[in-house]
Amino acid sequence: MTAIQAAAKNMNHTESYIDHESVDSNLHMVSLAGNVEGKDTFVWAVWEDRKLLTEYQERLRAWFLNEMGTVTGQGETEILKELVRVSSGLKCRLYLYCDQKLYRAGDRVEEGEYIIEPPLGASVHKEGQAMSLPLQKELEQMKKELAEMPSCVSEGEMPEIRTLGNIWQRNIMDCIAQDSLSYAYFMLWEAR
Repeated sequence: MTAIQAAAKNMNHTESYIDHESVDSNLHMVSLAGNVEGKDTFVWAVWEDRKLLTEYQERLRAWFLNEMGTVTGQGETEILKELVRVSSGLKCRLYLYCDQKLYRAGDRVEEGEYIIEPPLGASVHKEGQAMSLPLQKELEQMKKELAEMPSCVSEGEMPEIRTLGNIWQRNIMDCIAQDSLSYAYFMLWEAR
């Protein structure tokens, strides 16, 4: 059993999955966050098939709560092997952010675009013909704003990543409406 604490106040994350039928991430994604063995840790699982999320989300939570500490204490090769094992069993794409690195496993995850810079991170995956999602400008602006902000956001304030997430979600919805994308999803996080 590992020691996992609730997500600290200085950990923020948002994510979204968008296709022609849905903008409800809860139907396609499960996100988990916590402090594992002293490291800020985020896990995202993505299922294209909504039924699989319902079937497997409790197994994902059990893995996160009971085995994550042993996973994060290993080297990169062992972490990737474990993610492949779990993603294969849960039939999902799996992402782990730990110790300022993003690891990923699952069918065709290498097709995504990834931008990672501590303390801010972003991972975008897209399927379809859109040349590129114009997200870099917003990410750069957010990095600049975060550098000027205090390290914790007060409870009454909306974290900047949520604002950026809303911009990205609208952007992806526009691309899907133009039939240039089949679907896309992203994860954004801040761990200070």
